[in-house]
Amino acid sequence: MNGSEPLAFADTGSAFMAVQQNRAFGIVANTMTITKLVNDSQADGIPMRMIEEPMALQPIGIGMKRDGPQLLARVNETLAEMERDGELTAIWNRWLGPETEFMMVRTDRVTPFSQLQFTPLP
Repeated sequence: MNGSEPLAFADTGSAFMAVQQNRAFGIVANTMTITKLVNDSQADGIPMRMIEEPMALQPIGIGMKRDGPQLLARVNETLAEMERDGELTAIWNRWLGPETEFMMVRTDRVTPFSQLQFTPLP
């Protein structure tokens, strides 16, 4: 889409409608929103698809005070255990997984912040 001229809409629904009406070429939004719109578009209107490579990586984190090493250790331990036991994937599958309206497969995993590799947005 290099050379495209960006358009702004008041909300995602308006942007989606513009694509369906051939007034826009595509939409930029979060993965969950785009996945739902793409899935819905297969049956209604103009079928859409999502590009594989994200435009930006947006890690999700938990913030806490620096002077709370016991809390930090407990949170890290709990998240690692939930990942190891498959509990996080089960929660994902319940709300966003292949059997839901979103039909999303969980690919991200709990990762220590020090191991994340991404370029922060300016």
